[in-house]
Amino acid sequence: MAIGGWPWQTTQPAGHTLDLLTRLGGRCETTDGGLAVTGTGTIHGITADLGDVPELASVLAALAALADSPSRLTGIGHIRQQETDRLAALATEINGLGGDVAELPDGLAIRPRPLHGGVFASYDDHRLVMAAAVLGLAVPGIEVENPATVGKTFPEFTSLWLEMLKGTP
Repeated sequence: MAIGGWPWQTTQPAGHTLDLLTRLGGRCETTDGGLAVTGTGTIHGITADLGDVPELASVLAALAALADSPSRLTGIGHIRQQETDRLAALATEINGLGGDVAELPDGLAIRPRPLHGGVFASYDDHRLVMAAAVLGLAVPGIEVENPATVGKTFPEFTSLWLEMLKGTP
């Protein structure tokens, strides 16, 4: 499945996104039909300064928790002042599922561990709902607390996510 209308050029973090997904082990291909991202079967740990793309930190932390080696995400100390302290929240919630995430002054150090289901608090923060959704793709039994909070910035997220899971274009 491709994401139609993926921009060839943009001021948004599109290039950073593709670079990071590739470094994590994904294959990214842009065609006239859009962007297709496919997994290779393994997620690799990365070291990345996310200072230019802090909006990706929550989902990247979730992916890093599923990786085959440790990750270090830095340059994001300022996300402590978002809807919640995102660094503390990510560490708390991933650790609550069996993970091993340590807070750094400006980021997170993530050592992958086998995760298990459980409640993932959203702290009324849309980015944490997105991180939990990614984890839920690989870990059965994750229940997201207040997933509707994602609607404040991405009202179609839940319906599009469900369509993606069904394989609907």
